[in-house]
Amino acid sequence: MRETGDTVITTISMIDNARKQIDELINEACEKARAAGKLPAGAPLSGSVEIPRETSHGDYAATHALAAAKELKLAPARIARELADNIELEGSYFNALSIAGPGFINFTLSEKWYGEVLEAAEAMGDDYGSVDVGGGRRAMVEFVSANPTGPMTIGNARGGVLGDTLASIMERAGYDVWREFYVNDSGNEVELFGRSIDARYMQLCLGEENYGFPEDGYHGDDIKALAALLFETEGDKL
Repeated sequence: MRETGDTVITTISMIDNARKQIDELINEACEKARAAGKLPAGAPLSGSVEIPRETSHGDYAATHALAAAKELKLAPARIARELADNIELEGSYFNALSIAGPGFINFTLSEKWYGEVLEAAEAMGDDYGSVDVGGGRRAMVEFVSANPTGPMTIGNARGGVLGDTLASIMERAGYDVWREFYVNDSGNEVELFGRSIDARYMQLCLGEENYGFPEDGYHGDDIKALAALLFETEGDKL
């Protein structure tokens, strides 16, 4: 019941298996406690198994004792103690448990669980971490839209990294991903960009007072820097 068998599993299924095993361990303990007269008879216990915010509380926290308090007419902390006293961890994915708060039962993962995660990673090779949520459906991720009329910003760089990463994640999730990365290399803005560089270059050659700058031109320092680079490379021959 607590063995994984020979099936190749992913980390996601390993997490699910750990949660299911906690439910099984708690209900096995409940049956033992009931047989010993420590807990009243009743239906199987149910509750959520969550990952605690504080790592000091273990890897998983179960709420079964809290959820059963009303039905069993006992304090959650009492139920949690009786369950904890009857939980057998040997052969399971866990090597320690504790009771916290009003009746949470916290579980700490053992080397067995981590070992099986590594076995799954080795067995799946390049496919490790991939799932088929997308089912081959087409998805288009559009990002960055590079604009050559100004210097690249942190936002541009961040958008490129996030967009490409999101597309890669979707591919691993089973989607047929198409990446859209627009490069604005034509149009009025690009033409004005070129005219602005040309005007700054001509001003370097002839003097600012001798060559006018376009009224709607770009006035950024990057325009001046590009014009200066052009002048250093080509002199005034252009």
